[in-house]
Amino acid sequence: MSTAAAVDHLADADGHIIEPGDLWVERLPADLRPLAPHFFRDDDGVFHSRIYGIEVSDLQVMHGGISARDMLENMGLACAMGVPLERVFTGPEKTRHTILDAPRWAIDGRERLAFNDRNGVSRAVLYPTFMLAGGTLLPNLAPAVCAVYNDWIMRDYCGGSGGRLIPVATLPLTDVDAAVKEIHRTAEMGFMAAFVRTNPVHGKKYSDREFDPLWQAIVDTGMRLGLHPLPMWDQDGSSRGYRLRDIMAASCLGFPMDMIYTLYDMMAGGVFDRFPTMQTMILEAGVGWIPSFFERFEEHREQFGALKTPEWKTPPMEIFERQMMVTVEACEEIDLRIALEFLPADRVALASDWPHYDGTADLVSGFAKASAGLDRDKVRMIATGTLERWFPRH
Repeated sequence: MSTAAAVDHLADADGHIIEPGDLWVERLPADLRPLAPHFFRDDDGVFHSRIYGIEVSDLQVMHGGISARDMLENMGLACAMGVPLERVFTGPEKTRHTILDAPRWAIDGRERLAFNDRNGVSRAVLYPTFMLAGGTLLPNLAPAVCAVYNDWIMRDYCGGSGGRLIPVATLPLTDVDAAVKEIHRTAEMGFMAAFVRTNPVHGKKYSDREFDPLWQAIVDTGMRLGLHPLPMWDQDGSSRGYRLRDIMAASCLGFPMDMIYTLYDMMAGGVFDRFPTMQTMILEAGVGWIPSFFERFEEHREQFGALKTPEWKTPPMEIFERQMMVTVEACEEIDLRIALEFLPADRVALASDWPHYDGTADLVSGFAKASAGLDRDKVRMIATGTLERWFPRH
């Protein structure tokens, strides 16, 4: 039996939704609405994005040196799956593709279920798009903005899906006490996972003991932790540190580089040794680098660890096999082959990145092609089994 015949549907361990642009101006407490994130078109059809009451297009430069135009174009890429990128970057301003042009299924959960059915996806774990950065808003705003999003994604988007759409909570990381409260609140709502960006939060690394109550709350509630990159220029990381000049460089380099940095920081700082049952997902950063980099991590832990990182007790690959999972995009042939050669198949899951610019609806046939000739049982595990183990049906 061929690999292609062995898999007729997939489970998506890292898809995305697109938030309605007026979500927060409609649902935040009244006193916060003037500061709310808001993206919309005016009566003339011109796209606007506002935050803290500031019109982004009016800014000369944003954090880390990115221009306002770059930021607005990047928002258009968030839902550019299948769209010629010229529509995002060129042409008259009124006709450019923006985040407001997302397909209906990216905004409406019932439409998402139908889209998944048409394209061979049985279940999907869903992350935000705009709110990938929402947890790093200023602490006077972040808790309420995260709560509004979490209520919407659980009740409005994923509600009634029978567990086929699985929401992931976003956390107000600029206020750790508020993040702990949000973990407990969302766990009670039925969330099975929450995520953090792979960037220091306003300069503070995740190895800092200040974050330990958050990791403890994740363990106590049985939640899973997603590490999801967003290599933008608002926080420390590859984009800001290396001054990557545009979204091409940030996408190509930033996703794996920020993940590698964050994993090293958390391992070296003893986070996974202090919280050895915190189930952690490595998302949207590829997988092919893991075997070689974890080998390199271990070589340096053995040589320097007793002096430089005394809290790092466990070899990286043992940490991975004990408490981690990694996603691989369904059509990435080399990544799939490296994953199955060096990693346990039940620690690898497929991802679509729908509806972002690098997504494709042709997952089933793309995966069949990329996995041709590989072990059938391992292919089945990556296709659906790993996600079912990490997100069992209730």
